Amino acid sequence: MRGYVLAAVVMAVCTVLGTVLMDWLSLTDIAMLHLIGVGVVASRATRQQAAFAALLSVALFDFFFVPPRFTFAVADLHYVVTFGVMLVTALVISWLAERVRAEAVAAETRERGTAVLSPLSGALLAANTLDDVIAVIGRQVRAAFASDVRVLLREPGGRLMPAGGAPSATEDPDREVAQWAFQAWEAAGVGTTHFPTAQGAYLPLVGTQGRLGVLALKPDDPARFGEPAVRWLLQTFAAQAALALERTLPAGSRPPQVPPEASAA
Repeated sequence: MRGYVLAAVVMAVCTVLGTVLMDWLSLTDIAMLHLIGVGVVASRATRQQAAFAALLSVALFDFFFVPPRFTFAVADLHYVVTFGVMLVTALVISWLAERVRAEAVAAETRERGTAVLSPLSGALLAANTLDDVIAVIGRQVRAAFASDVRVLLREPGGRLMPAGGAPSATEDPDREVAQWAFQAWEAAGVGTTHFPTAQGAYLPLVGTQGRLGVLALKPDDPARFGEPAVRWLLQTFAAQAALALERTLPAGSRPPQVPPEASAA
């Protein structure tokens, strides 16, 4: 709602300025003034709110400046083309502004994630036991992704069991999603195309000898996991965690495996 109020206020200011400067500005100048207002709204609001500002700019320009004034009637049909160009331009401005804003957020997320992943490698190398690795994973996931995490390791028969004294996997309402992620060698759950309504995100832990288990995350803000940059960081994190887990697991406890595509071939 605040975005729509902002749009209305900004466009009202543009209209007032256009009215005050009407004796010195042409209609084209006043139209450009309204487009500047749309750009200001688009830089701070959502696409829907920017589109509202675009429609409002055309309506205000028509009502207050296009002859006959103070009516939506148009005496010269050429102004209809002007309205169309204004609307399309305003919508393009809003789309570009949202795209730039999304890329800025993604860049910030990658930078923040990289800053966390860099010390992660050193922390994982310093961990000499399975419990140490799990503790490092827990701290880093909380810091980088604002999520709780459990490490589910493969047991004989292919079942997943939590490591490090975590609650049993049977207590997880999404345990079937975790098992699917393990069997399919693909991420599943929130932020993915597989079981997107699940409560958590589940990433297979794949080492040099095959699957070790699944990394189960429960984010405080599930919407963040839908961002491409966050998904990339999660995959990178899971790969590093898998190598550290593989190093601390007993030798021979995880038999070599191949992905489903290779086994099918």
